[in-house]
Amino acid sequence: MIRVAFERIANVATWLMAGALVAGYAAQPVAEFFGPYILHSMVILLAIAMVRLDVDKLRGYIRRPRVLAAIVIVNLIAAPLMMWFLIQPLNIPPGLEQGLFLMAAAPMISSAIAIATILELDAALAVAAMVTTYAVVPFTLPTLSVWLIGFDLGVSIWEMFIRLFATIAAPAALAFILRRWVFERETLARNARAIDGLGVVFVMIFCLGIMDGIAAFTEGRIDYVILTLIAAFAANIAMQVFGTVLFLKLGRREALTIGLVTGNTNLGLVMVVLADKASPELIAYFVLGQVPMYFLPVVALPIYRRLMRA
Repeated sequence: MIRVAFERIANVATWLMAGALVAGYAAQPVAEFFGPYILHSMVILLAIAMVRLDVDKLRGYIRRPRVLAAIVIVNLIAAPLMMWFLIQPLNIPPGLEQGLFLMAAAPMISSAIAIATILELDAALAVAAMVTTYAVVPFTLPTLSVWLIGFDLGVSIWEMFIRLFATIAAPAALAFILRRWVFERETLARNARAIDGLGVVFVMIFCLGIMDGIAAFTEGRIDYVILTLIAAFAANIAMQVFGTVLFLKLGRREALTIGLVTGNTNLGLVMVVLADKASPELIAYFVLGQVPMYFLPVVALPIYRRLMRA
C-alpha cells in the first residue's frame, strides 16, 4: 500500500512540486511550520537521490576529468560572466541584479538530482557535476562576486568549503550505509519508482518551507515581485539552454542534464552564507528564484521525453 502510494506520487511529481510552492504561498502558517526543516529536507533528499544512483555510471564520469572540468568552467565561470554581460545594459534594481548574478555563479541545487531522475535525465552525471562544482565554487563565487558586481559575501573560502562538503558528505555517508548494509540491489531496483516518490515528498517539504514570509513581502512590493519572477524564469531558461547547447556533443540526454544543473542553482546555500547581510530585495530573489526550478519541469517533462526519443 505504501509502495503504491509513493509510486503514484512519483507519477505526478512535477505537478506536486509546483503545487507545493502555491500551497506554501497561499497557506503561510503551513510554510512557517515547514520553514525550519528546509536544510533537513535537502540533506534527506540528496541521500535518497544517491541511494537511487547508478554507481557504475557515476564511476564512469569520474574517470572523465575533462568532461567534469568543462562542466565546472561552464557552470561556475562562463555562466556568471554571461549573466553579468546580459544584465549590464539593463536598468534593474540592485537586489535583482545581485540575485541574477549570484544565481548564475552558484553551484547546482541538490534537488536537481531528484529532478533529473523525474525528468528521466542522467542523475549520475548530475551527481558528478555536483561533487566537482561544490569543490571549486568556494574559490570562484566570492572572487567573481567582488570582481564583477562589487558584492562581498563576507565568508572565507575555507568556511564555504566546509559547509559545501558537509552538504554532500552527510547524505553520501547515509546513502552508502543504506546501499551497503541495509538494502539489496534487487530491492532498490524493484522499488525504484517508490523511492522517487519519497524524494518528491521531501522536495515538497522544501518548497513549502521556502515560501515562508514571501506573501507579506508581495503585498508591499508586488511590482518588484512580478519583475523578479519574469527575470527568474528568463534567466533559468537562458542558463539551461546555454548549458545544453555547449554540451550537445556528449549526447542529447547528457547535454540536457548539464543544462538542468546550469540553470537550477543553490540559491538557498548563498542565502545561508549571506545570513543577515542580504537586503530584503535580494532575499526575495532567493525565494522567487526557486519558482522556475519547480514550475518549469511541469512543461519540461514531455519536451525532454520528445527530445530524447528524437
